[in-house]
Amino acid sequence: MKRYSLSRSERITRTSEFKSGLKDGTVYTGRSLKLKVAPNKYGISRIGVSLGSHYFKLATQRNKLRRCLKEIFRLNKYNFSGGYDIIVIPKARCAGLKFSELNDEFMDMIRKSGIFKKG
Repeated sequence: MKRYSLSRSERITRTSEFKSGLKDGTVYTGRSLKLKVAPNKYGISRIGVSLGSHYFKLATQRNKLRRCLKEIFRLNKYNFSGGYDIIVIPKARCAGLKFSELNDEFMDMIRKSGIFKKG
């Protein structure tokens, strides 16, 4: 049975890890999201969300968006190839999207990046 929790090891938490992912990652841009995908040495895919307070003024907006993006990753993590750091940078238009629209956009970006397992 698959575990659908998001452990600490599946999150990018250190500033140095964010910086290396932002520097070395390949950029995939969509209408409301930007993804940076970089290989890591851990063998599991991890997620990090970088939200700018200049786009999202209220902390409640930022937290809700961060939770939604992590939830999308958590539900779909078994469909990703292992060994990648995925840094998500939402654009300002992301604030008004519903969960399903955000999910579709995120999964389209993952498919573009080539880390989506087929089947």
